[in-house]
Amino acid sequence: ATHGMLIFARVTLDDSGVIALQGGEGVGTVTRKGIGLPVGSSAINRTPRQTIESAVREAIGPNRGAQIEIFAPEGEERAQKTYNSRLGILGGISIIGTTGIVTPMSEESWKRSLSLELEIKRAAGLDRVVLVPGNHGERFVREQMGIDTQVVVTMSNFVGYMIEEAVRLGFRQIVLVGHPGKLVKIAAGIFHTHSHIADARMETLVAHLALLGAPLELLKLVSDCDTTEAAMEHIDAYGFQHIYNHLAERICMRVLQTLRFTKNPPTCDAIMFSFDNQVLGSNRPIAEIAEEMQC
Repeated sequence: ATHGMLIFARVTLDDSGVIALQGGEGVGTVTRKGIGLPVGSSAINRTPRQTIESAVREAIGPNRGAQIEIFAPEGEERAQKTYNSRLGILGGISIIGTTGIVTPMSEESWKRSLSLELEIKRAAGLDRVVLVPGNHGERFVREQMGIDTQVVVTMSNFVGYMIEEAVRLGFRQIVLVGHPGKLVKIAAGIFHTHSHIADARMETLVAHLALLGAPLELLKLVSDCDTTEAAMEHIDAYGFQHIYNHLAERICMRVLQTLRFTKNPPTCDAIMFSFDNQVLGSNRPIAEIAEEMQC
């Protein structure tokens, strides 16, 4: 939706020593909890904030301060083509991302480039692989699990395709690591996780909470959520955190179901983490999985 639009930054220097960043015209405002930003703040995610602040600090030196305003004159109009309003981001676009770099490709060439990385790792002798949706997952694996990122490959939304490629190449262990916002879809048998293809996050959470005996009040609260992060707050409040282990087991079951005609299917594990890099759940002890991935 933002392709080709102009996005500006206005920087005013001062002597405060502090760098302050805010959104201006065309940048949305957060009006609901659940996306990892305070209500009332500009919809600029943590990684872009860090990237912008780091670049400005490098330019102005260690002692000066700056007021930074990001604005996009077409932002409010373009935001009509996004899901922002459903997420409670009103008045414009959101500044998101984990690297600041967009690589434009067709879906097929994108999938092929991800598969190529699998082939390179298999050729190097690796037979265990960690598949993550993106950079956040890779960071979690490195920082919280102590696993060498040499065994990590990005799968983006192409979960089924990358699992099939890992099987084709003869990997004997696949570990899926990600935020529930992506992985919970796999528990429902959805193996392409882009929201344009399918989105049954809340329905899946509600169904499995019900199986675990959750009260109707919690089921209704979760059903009304727009984001998994918002749903997770209710789940925590009602003490149903054990659902994440349950979902991780279900994810592995779904993966093995799809591989039921495979001669020598790999073992499968699943781990879910929160936006603040805390482990939420796994199908078996994480220490066991991490130790195996070091072998």
